[in-house]
Amino acid sequence: MNNREYRDNRERRNIAIFLLFSAVFGAATNICAEGYIQAYLIGLGFGTQGIRNYGIAVQAASIAAYLLSARRPSGIKELKAIYAGAVLCAGIFPAALAAAGRGMPSAALHATVLGAAALYGFLTAIRAATEFNMAPRLFARRLYGSVTGKASVIGGLVPVGISLGAGLLLRRERAGTYQFLFWVSAAAFLASALFVLLYRLEGDAQAPARVSWPDVLRSAVSPRYAARLLPHLLRGVGMAGMYYIVPSALKNISLSEGESTLLIVIPVLSTIAGSFLYMLLSRRAKSGAITFFSVLACSLLMPPLSILSNKALFFILYLLFFVSNIVSQLSIPTGVLRSTPDGELAFISPMRLLLMSAASSLFIFLFGLCLQAVPPVYIMLLSGAVFAACGAIYKNQFDDHL
Repeated sequence: MNNREYRDNRERRNIAIFLLFSAVFGAATNICAEGYIQAYLIGLGFGTQGIRNYGIAVQAASIAAYLLSARRPSGIKELKAIYAGAVLCAGIFPAALAAAGRGMPSAALHATVLGAAALYGFLTAIRAATEFNMAPRLFARRLYGSVTGKASVIGGLVPVGISLGAGLLLRRERAGTYQFLFWVSAAAFLASALFVLLYRLEGDAQAPARVSWPDVLRSAVSPRYAARLLPHLLRGVGMAGMYYIVPSALKNISLSEGESTLLIVIPVLSTIAGSFLYMLLSRRAKSGAITFFSVLACSLLMPPLSILSNKALFFILYLLFFVSNIVSQLSIPTGVLRSTPDGELAFISPMRLLLMSAASSLFIFLFGLCLQAVPPVYIMLLSGAVFAACGAIYKNQFDDHL
């Protein structure tokens, strides 16, 4: 990135801090990769119903957080404090997971995990909504795609070394590996919160006026916003199907102690590869086209991942799936940010995440019930088709005019 692209020294400083934050925060969140946690919980005795309840707890708490964010957008006086607090307290989740592996009774184990998961979902949602409103105050929107792409690469390098090293050093005891990594994650959340306090934000000091609940609802269903929020709702259905990829696969394949760490390594390597790929694509194509093809790739890979019994082939397709998913996760927020005017961003940001979480929570529950009666491949076909539809709508919505 050329220095001439920066508006001033404040922007250059914020980008440097953002990249440092991403290195430490990436270690924290990538260790808490969904597939890795699911494998850990299955090892602790969580069945399909327990995994379903865990997912619902996270999503339900996220919905509450997004509703709160939609009603009361924050000014710059509060943004840093809310963001730093959410990052700091998120460390409770991996710490609770580490403690849960020390022989808790079943009832206490489930209560601890579900309670910590709900707290983590709430804090992650608060952070996500705050981050999207904070980004234009850190650096220019035109830099968002390239900066977040670099941040994702940096954020993926640290947990690769941590997870591989832990897998080798603690390979004799799987529970020890899990607990070590979760404690590392908790410490990384604490450290990353300190970087947030160094940001220098630009904009109005006062927070926007609080919006009433009826106004939030009227805006969400108005023609002005409803069509733009629809693909985010459909995306939540697709993500609900993705949630069951690892539990479905573990019915067909069994992982050794060393292989279990691949459930961290593959998503992290995919983050690095997908981020590089996105940075290359973003120089040549618009967000809409990138989103469509990356979402379509995910949709096509979901069904075979649920039925494969060959470990090598599963991990190859799992890698390709995650690379495609990372590209979509970078292109979708970039497309929203570059296609949404300032006056609408404070509402669109939390509402799109709210609807996505609401749909994901509902369909995690519904798909969990369906999996007791039908093979997982049917769930993947349905959710994959809905996910592909949302990609087509994104393609038409994202014009990158900002």
